[in-house]
This record gives sequence, C-alpha cells and structure tokens, in this order.
Amino acid sequence: MANVRRWTTSGGAGHALAIGMLVVTAGLALGAWPHVTKAVLAQSVAGLGTQVVRQIDVVFDSAATTLADVDASPYAGCSPQDLRLLRSASVRSKYVKDVGRLSGADLLCTTMLGVLPRPFSPKQQPFRLTDAMSAFWTVPLLSSPGALGLVVTGRRTNLLMDLDAFRVLPPPSGLHYVIGLRGRPTALVIGLAKGGVPEYVDAGLVPGFRDGKSFCSARVPLCTIVVATPRALASASRRAAWLLGIAGGAAGCCLGLGALMLHRRWAALPAQIRRALANGQFVLRYQPIVAPGASSRIVSAEALIRWIDGPAAPDVFIAEAERAGMIADVTAFVVRTVLREMRVLFDGEPDFRVTINVSAPELLDGSLMATLDSCWPAGLSHRHVGFELTERSTVELPEILPALRQLRDLGHPVYIDDFGTGYSSLSLLQHLPIDYIKVDRSLLPAAPQHDGTSIIPEILAIARRLGVGLVFEGVETREQAHMLDIPGQSIGAQGWYFGRPDTVEALQKAIAEQSLRTG
Repeated sequence: MANVRRWTTSGGAGHALAIGMLVVTAGLALGAWPHVTKAVLAQSVAGLGTQVVRQIDVVFDSAATTLADVDASPYAGCSPQDLRLLRSASVRSKYVKDVGRLSGADLLCTTMLGVLPRPFSPKQQPFRLTDAMSAFWTVPLLSSPGALGLVVTGRRTNLLMDLDAFRVLPPPSGLHYVIGLRGRPTALVIGLAKGGVPEYVDAGLVPGFRDGKSFCSARVPLCTIVVATPRALASASRRAAWLLGIAGGAAGCCLGLGALMLHRRWAALPAQIRRALANGQFVLRYQPIVAPGASSRIVSAEALIRWIDGPAAPDVFIAEAERAGMIADVTAFVVRTVLREMRVLFDGEPDFRVTINVSAPELLDGSLMATLDSCWPAGLSHRHVGFELTERSTVELPEILPALRQLRDLGHPVYIDDFGTGYSSLSLLQHLPIDYIKVDRSLLPAAPQHDGTSIIPEILAIARRLGVGLVFEGVETREQAHMLDIPGQSIGAQGWYFGRPDTVEALQKAIAEQSLRTG
C-alpha cells in the first residue's frame, strides 16, 4: 500500500500558499523561463558528471591500495597461505569481485577459480592507468564464459572489478551516463550500445545534449559522458518554474515562504516520529532466526520496528531519529514492546531469545541502560533479549566498550550486525565483548562453490578463533540454506527463505507448531 502524507495547515497558511501559487503562475509567463530551464539542465548534467568522476577516483584509489597490499605477500604464489591472503583481500575490498595471482603477465590462480590447470595468458594488451596500475578493458572472463569485465593489474596481482561500483544511484530524472576510455566513447563500462552514446538513450534527445557532455578524471584515463533526454528537460522546466515563481514578487515571496516554513515545520520527519510514538503508530514485526537443517528449528527472532502508514521506510526514519537525538525513545519503545509481547513466550521457552538493534549513541549516553533499569520485569532472565550493534558503530570502540561489558554482565548476548560491510577488522573484533557475529548477506554465495573459493570456511574459522556464534543474514533460497547445514557447526540463519518479518501472533503460532512436530 502506498504511504500517504497527511498535512495540516491553518487557514492563513492556506491563503498564503494560494497567493504564492499566483506568483508562480505569473513567473511562468516571463521570457526568462527557457533560459533558466537550460541553465538548470546544464547544472544537473554537470552535477551528475562530477559525481560519477568522483566515484571513478574512489574505486581506483581503493584498487591501488588493494594491489599494493596483495603485491607485498610474503608467500609463494598460489600456495595455501597465499590463497588465504587473496581471499581475505577479496572480502575486505568493497569494489572487487575476484583477486588473482600473476607470474609476469600470466594468471596462475584466483579466489573464484582456485589454481588454474595451466597459466592463462591474456590476448589483449593492457593500458596504463597509473605508474603502478594497468587494466584490461572489456576482457573475456574465465569465470563467466561470454561475459566481459574490467581487470586491473599490479606487479603480481590482478583484480576483477565489480562494475556496479561505478554506478551512481539513482541518477537525476531523465539523465543517463556511460563510462569509457578517454578518446574511445564506444568502450563502455555502463551502457550497451556499440554505436556509442547516441544509441544509448531513446530517440529525440534534447538539442545540444545529443552527443552528451564529457567529464574526465584527472587521475586515470577514464571519462563519463552524460546525456539528457526530454524527461530531463521537463524536470528542469519544472524546477525553473519554481525558481521564477520565488522571484515573482517580494510580497508574494515572503507570504509563500511563511506558508512553506509552517508547512515544513508541521511535516518535519522528527516531529512526525515524535507524534507516531505518542499515538501508537509504530509496531514490531519479528523475523525468525533458525538452526539450518532438516527441521529448520526456530531458535530466536529479530525485532524490527515498522511505521503503520508512515511516510518513510525504517532505514530512513531510524537514521533521522539518530540524527535528531530521538533514537533512545525509539529503542525504549522497542524494548518495552518486546517485553510485553514476548513475555508468555519467554516463560514457555527458556532458551528463546529476541534481538534488538541499538546504536552507539545509546551506549555512550547511558539511555539504553536507563531503559532496561526502568522496565525490566522481575524474575525474567536477561538472556532472553540480545542487542545487535551495527558494524559501523565499532569505530567508536573505546567509548562503547564499558557499556557492552555492562550488557554482557547483566546477561544480555551482544551481536555485531552486518559483518563484512567493511567497517571493522579481525583485530578490532578481538577486543569486543561479543557473543555472536551476524554475517552480511553480501558474503553468502548464491550457490554452492565446490572449487575451494567459498568464503564461508574462512568466516567459520574467524568465529572459532573468537569463540563466538554465527548468524548468516539474507538466506533466500534452498541452496543457500543447504550451504549452512554444516555438521558440527552451530549456525543461525535468517532470511526470507525461513520467514519474513511478521506479527508476534504469527511467530507464536510457528513456534507452537514446531513444538508439536518435535514432541
């Protein structure tokens, strides 16, 4: 169901808004409208081009760092130790899909393919990106016959780049862009037309932008070409009308601004969150966490907050609550609701647990502990509620350590969420008082890998080394579930394959049916 914003304005604000609309109408008739439209469109094109070039530089700076690290390997090429180092680099690098070891120009092994039966010699000549880095452009991939990719090479290492890393999402309405070698606009990373930019978009491009506007990196010989379609022109025209309307007259502009300020004050997201908490518009949904295997037994659940008919998705309003200093109120609602809704289940299932997401600010200011002190019921074991700390929050490790230890001393299990998104290292995790690691969905392969390139064994080794449990997120297929059914390993799994977030009644029913099946 689409979310609908409901605004409330006073009569005076409505009159002011009406006057402002009249000013806008007058502004549309001004002769400056076409010129302003063209300037707005040019600004949008330049903004997208600059953003894409910035992303190009970020990706290749990261590639240069990874190459330098892996080139410095002290191990013999493609030895078991060297392959572990390559896999570790592949996990750490945000923009790399595969890491390979070179001997001269020949490829000997990769994390995806293992040791090759015989060295692979590329037929293309690489082009130089920097003094220490070269690349093969649209090279055929050994791992995906028929597919082409971008491979970046160093002295002893090559990197298969993730082309999605170059995407800027979402681009402004009606604007498209391609990335290619400087001076070779048909060699595209993004875009499919062999004939170049004019074929990349629909017919009837905006005059003056048919061939696109080029923006080039100063660090590597790559450029992006941005093309505008009639849809972009229409969007720019609407923005130009808005700008002209503001300039339509001093009196009308002041009245319109006053109405707009009143409008925004009422509609501001923090104020809406505050009202939603007071009016009971937030609810909890519980996503089961299971022990993979023949029975797929539900062992715990994650509590997820939802806004009934709210104007924003959870990731948006939670981030806004953190920014506005309201996240403690949101978490307090979640804690109290979990204790109220799950008490009967906790009493009947002594080992069942519900996890709740918390952020670093709540640990730093003591608000989470204050909430627990004020609402924790007598006689209920603290082990029934665990707390998930996002991996990015670990950057504030020295400050949050005392609060994490305090939670564990009470008996609350502590989880690190979204492990693998790049914010923490193994050395950092060794200093955290945690009980579980929740592995990000990006590290779980879509299908089993029988060539020794799967990252799952390395993750299991990390967990054993730290003495913690594992929960894999994003399990959506039977194949992924089977991959996690590992004899002798205690693993949790969470994802749509086992169940979507649902009401407390649905969770209780599922656990009751599970108890009947198992006797």
